[in-house]
Amino acid sequence: MKIGRNFTNTFVFDKLTADEQKKMLDGSYDMFSMNALALMRFKEDIPNQIALAKKYGLGHIELDCDVPNPYPDFDVQKCAQIKKSGEDNKISFSIHLSYSNAGSSVSSLQELDRSAAVSIQKKYLDFASKIGAKYATLHPGTAPFYMVSDLYLQKFSAQIVKSIVEIAEYAETKGVKLHVENNVAFDSIFVEPEDCIDIVRKAREKSGKDIYFNFDIGHWFTRADKGKPLPEVPVDVMKKIPADLVCEIHLNDYIPGKFTFHPPLTTTEGPLKGDALKRYAEYLVKLNPELVLLETAFKTLDQVKNRVEIIEKETAYVKEVLGL
Repeated sequence: MKIGRNFTNTFVFDKLTADEQKKMLDGSYDMFSMNALALMRFKEDIPNQIALAKKYGLGHIELDCDVPNPYPDFDVQKCAQIKKSGEDNKISFSIHLSYSNAGSSVSSLQELDRSAAVSIQKKYLDFASKIGAKYATLHPGTAPFYMVSDLYLQKFSAQIVKSIVEIAEYAETKGVKLHVENNVAFDSIFVEPEDCIDIVRKAREKSGKDIYFNFDIGHWFTRADKGKPLPEVPVDVMKKIPADLVCEIHLNDYIPGKFTFHPPLTTTEGPLKGDALKRYAEYLVKLNPELVLLETAFKTLDQVKNRVEIIEKETAYVKEVLGL
């Protein structure tokens, strides 16, 4: 079991200019401004992400292909350099396929939109192949609130299965393992593990390809803020995850009531606090994924100021709990 990280916005501050950093620190800019100014700078500098992975004792990086990102514009030479740098530093790669804007239309009931979204995801798989990425993770689309019903869900299911099959077939030609990840509850569809397992099984049957289910427990916790209370022992949801569908797993938390996504696991007030993470780890060991990927994201300036300490402590804590 390898441990990796999607660095999200944890070190975006370091990509701000001196003047931009000053404005962040004096409150002139907020967290969204930081991301707007420098998230693209951070994403583009993959050698820096490799250096961060080595610094914190990680063996893997997930590159975020959601909008905005620079990756479709990387030429063959730049991709070859990234691939070699990963190999030289013993850092493997995966990508997170686009999950907003046009990329979220992979389950669209409009065929024009669905096929366009699939074409976009294939562009990112081209990038993944060029850098030697091993895995790709796909969100199964979104739905407006007025289309949330059983009959509509059947239609969305048929469309997303079609998309998964097309993307998985293409991913295989690129040497990439495709994963389908459960949505957050605010996306309205494919939040529950049963729904995601169903579409992955159907796509496997139709395509004959090894397609995996990347269960993100933090995403599932968001149901608590959409009228579906969590059970008494929330991590027991892991009992529902079939081992034969597991390859990569995303690990993060969520704080219901505060709408806080991906808090640091060492200080979380969410369902993974305390002994809950240890119980989660017991399930994870049984599932034996190839990769566990951390996705911590910062929401406050204090977290940004203490970014080094937070990431150091969280990485050490998770490794200890997982026995790595």
